[in-house]
Order: sequence, then structure tokens, then C-alpha cells
Amino acid sequence: MVDKTGKVIAKLGDFNGIDERGVARGLLFPASPAFSLDGKTLYVSNLTLYLPYAGAEPAVDSAWTLRVQHFTVSKMAAVIPEFDGGN
Repeated sequence: MVDKTGKVIAKLGDFNGIDERGVARGLLFPASPAFSLDGKTLYVSNLTLYLPYAGAEPAVDSAWTLRVQHFTVSKMAAVIPEFDGGN
């Protein structure tokens, strides 16, 4: 969820480890959010990129990405607060 200033105030789909099949439980390095046409559903892919492979410093959750065997897209209800014009 995003507040009126555009900052994140709550997370949807927290990361809860990797299951026995190598699937992330929840969101691990979420990327590419997309809304359904009616705006009621949010789809988010699990990027699960091991940052050092891309030349970047590892992040807190980077080690988890090495355990991912199956990539996923999460589907969740879009929780968007009302916007009052930034006042």
C-alpha cells in the first residue's frame, strides 16, 4: 500500500521463506507490479535476482534467491488508499 506521499506504509505478500519445492512463499524481491483492468487485483512477479550476479552488492535476502527453483507471480487484492490531492 502507498500513502499520500508515495511512500510505502504496508507490505502485501511478505516473504516467508522457500518451500521444499524451491518456491518462494510470498514475495522475494518483488518486481513488475501490474493491476488488473478493473484495478481490484495486483499481480507481482518474484524477481529473485541474486544481486552479485548483476554486479551489485548483496541485499539482506540475497542468499534466499539462490534456493529458488520455480519462479512465481503473486495475485493479491489491490489495497489502494484514497488520494485527497496531496493535501
